[in-house]
Amino acid sequence: MKILRVAGDLYPAFVGGIAIHAHEMSKMQASVGHEVTVYTSVWEDEPLEEARDNYRIVRFKGVTICRNPIAPRLLYRLLRERNAYDVIHAHSHLYSSTIFCAFMRMIGSSPLVVTNHGLISSIAPMWLQKLYIPTIGRWIYNTADKIICYTETERDQLIDLGIHPEKISVIHNGIDTELFAPLTDVTPKKQILWIGKYVPGKGVEYLLRGFQLFSSEFPDYTLLMIGRGPQKDDCLRMIEDLGLTEKVILRDFVQNRDLPKIYQQSSLFVLPSLMEGVPRTILEAMACGVPVACTELPQLVKIVSGCGLLFPLKDPEALAAALSTLVSDPEMAQTCGKNGRERAVSMYSWSDTVSKTQDLYASLIGGRAADKSRESRDGNLKHVPGVSSPDEVR
Repeated sequence: MKILRVAGDLYPAFVGGIAIHAHEMSKMQASVGHEVTVYTSVWEDEPLEEARDNYRIVRFKGVTICRNPIAPRLLYRLLRERNAYDVIHAHSHLYSSTIFCAFMRMIGSSPLVVTNHGLISSIAPMWLQKLYIPTIGRWIYNTADKIICYTETERDQLIDLGIHPEKISVIHNGIDTELFAPLTDVTPKKQILWIGKYVPGKGVEYLLRGFQLFSSEFPDYTLLMIGRGPQKDDCLRMIEDLGLTEKVILRDFVQNRDLPKIYQQSSLFVLPSLMEGVPRTILEAMACGVPVACTELPQLVKIVSGCGLLFPLKDPEALAAALSTLVSDPEMAQTCGKNGRERAVSMYSWSDTVSKTQDLYASLIGGRAADKSRESRDGNLKHVPGVSSPDEVR
């Protein structure tokens, strides 16, 4: 297949769930023989075009609003090449690049697949999303040929938005369970791990306040925070104000291949987010056998139950209690870690995610090929003496 992937972010220039998902999906699809091109944005000093991991990357410069890149040249390129691929796969309805793809489908393009990476943005103001999601967001989903959701909960949210159920396929997010795996000979440090972006929806302020409460009872534990984002300076000031300078370690960037070791060295993984899709970090921690503590987001309850503890949103005291319970009960923590590993392997294999995505493409391409064949046949019939065209018959 000739696959065009369109993503606002791409790893490693940007470290986040969508960016890593787009990169890993492109890499694996290319490895099995598909011709994959990714249209994305320029975030750092990167070439406008390059080949990497057997797929082609084309980057576009533009302006950025609420961390949303808007590139007019991308719109022009899509207009010119909208029928040059077997399928177009756009990631997240929240990016302007996906709006462009939906516009191309509306005027006529290759089949469009859109992956929902969570209905609500953790970055854009909520008042703007309340206007955008039921209007432009719904239009994008109604225009797409197929929509991929990670969970049944997200599928129900889209149906409530007015999207036809037949358009929606539930294909779980996945991770490489061979790369992300436990090591039996590694004794974890007294370290709590958080990985994410420093943006409002990640709940970092509640994490720090909760960790301060936890630290008063367990002073020998540290908090390792890995990530970048516009609110990192605010986080640094808060760490100082809370007297946590000696107990919180911050790192900007870690290569994906080096993350398993960090998970394996950590006692717990914590996710205090106020909104998410299905974050890869939760699945990576589970695959490494690390118990997790996370907020009670509806789509995460079934995933995390039995593999860690859930706590209410915006509740530092409950966060601290969850951490305290897990570190105080090694047997519970060990059981949660074991359950997490088993669940990740059985239900969130990355190869299964890629395979099901390719099957979805094939179903669309088959229909398109049949339409083209029918058009060709009907056109040829018009030139056969004595045979009426289907239009004439009707």
